[in-house]
Amino acid sequence: MVTCEKCHKNEEYHICSTCNQHLCINCFNMVHFGINNPRTGKSMVYNKCIFCSDIYATNAKSNVCDKCVIVLTWVSGMNYLAAVNRVSALIKSNKLDSKLRNENYCKTNFGSRATQVIMDAIDSSK
Repeated sequence: MVTCEKCHKNEEYHICSTCNQHLCINCFNMVHFGINNPRTGKSMVYNKCIFCSDIYATNAKSNVCDKCVIVLTWVSGMNYLAAVNRVSALIKSNKLDSKLRNENYCKTNFGSRATQVIMDAIDSSK
């Protein structure tokens, strides 16, 4: 087992293609999506969610709103179901970007865990 190069935990999730590092799930999400990033300053930062395209305010630069963060960070069966339900709700409201229906795009941009959730939600919506 290879350790994470950022936090040195004894777990590996992903070998990042852009930064070429072995990262655990938490470090991967922090580096690529800004999840649990430290505060950037005293002012609020406005961002657009990569899943639902909603504009939201936060105190750190991130790419995912609080509602959609479960899609990337699920660790248990209940979290997985919540993530599938979130993506299913986006599909029903026609807010899910058409690029996210491509499995290879999701694997390269979000990793295998988020891809599994997205593809399962798309399959169940048919």
